[in-house]
Amino acid sequence: MSETVIVKGTIVTPTEMIPHGEVVVEMGKITYVGTDTDHTGKVYDFEGFVSPGFIDLHVHGGSGFDVMDASFQSLDGLSKHLSAGGTTSFLPTTYSAPLQNLKLAAHAVREATAKQTQGAKVLGIHLEGPYINPKRKGAHSPTHIRSPSIDELVKLEQEAGGSLRMVTLAPEVGLALEVAKSLRSKGIILSAGHTDATYEEMEAATEAGFTHVTHLFNAMRPFHHRDPGVVGAALTDERLTVELIADGLHLHPASLRLAALVKGSEKTVLASDSVMPAGLQDGEYLLGGDKVYLKDRRCSLESGQLAGSTIRLCDAVRNIVELADLPLTKAVEMASLSPARVLGLADRKGCLKPGWDADLTVFDQSFTVLFTMVEGRIVYMRGSTCRGISMLILAV
Repeated sequence: MSETVIVKGTIVTPTEMIPHGEVVVEMGKITYVGTDTDHTGKVYDFEGFVSPGFIDLHVHGGSGFDVMDASFQSLDGLSKHLSAGGTTSFLPTTYSAPLQNLKLAAHAVREATAKQTQGAKVLGIHLEGPYINPKRKGAHSPTHIRSPSIDELVKLEQEAGGSLRMVTLAPEVGLALEVAKSLRSKGIILSAGHTDATYEEMEAATEAGFTHVTHLFNAMRPFHHRDPGVVGAALTDERLTVELIADGLHLHPASLRLAALVKGSEKTVLASDSVMPAGLQDGEYLLGGDKVYLKDRRCSLESGQLAGSTIRLCDAVRNIVELADLPLTKAVEMASLSPARVLGLADRKGCLKPGWDADLTVFDQSFTVLFTMVEGRIVYMRGSTCRGISMLILAV
């Protein structure tokens, strides 16, 4: 977008709220943030909050689209689904599957990374599984869980063409630490997840290059005062960031608040872990060959085991504020700047600053997303009324 765009509303930063503020965008970049009204351009004036765009590090699907469909069309559809929930960039995430299926998914993400999706931007692929502990498999199919393999990962890296950004694996399984050192040397982010690691094993993993923990508390050895496990290591080791699924189902509100208070918003990341049926009508669906059931926004296997979530990051931000009683500024940071830090992109994404990418999300008091901009492109807008060169977006 070559024209100057001015987005007005209450600006949300990691440290403050700026009422009656404006963000000026030119050539895909932010050029001004503040309360000056002397700028000229196309104005979008909102009754709502203007925040940095949300970044989802862990999302499998939504609106009928699945990362494992292994097609640009499906990833593009997912990008639009996510942008309607305020997400401006994301890591399409796989689940445990045969090598050939993972290679096809990696190739599709490579294509989507190179192309411009219509909604949220694809930043690379997150490989969750198959190198996990079957004892903590969660909804992953036990048929496809296997020990970490450097040979397999080299093949997946080749298919991904440099877009492999994050790998979730259990650090205590097989050659996980050797694999971790190899991946870390290439700049790939290592995350502990679906793991039965002890505290000591997790500390060894951190020394080997693990820097993140996938959906803290879920699908891992539970905390015990004499056996703190992964949870204890994650909460006390400053080298680790943690991911939370704030859907109101995976974690009790007290667990959300505990993690955020102990780690701080700068080391806590909100992720959706959303799956293909998210946003669809209640019913029966197939997810990785297994039947799942969607009812009242809960997706589960026949056993009742949760199978991912059905939220988008706007929902996670709302839940952190309403369920965990945390400030909006901190909730927004956990959905924007904190994931940008994990990805090494905190010099251009995740905050509203001059010179940074114009990734913006606008939402109202009920956390309904009104407007989403990705690097200066308006990719989603809800219910608008024109006023000359200005446009007033009313809270719905």
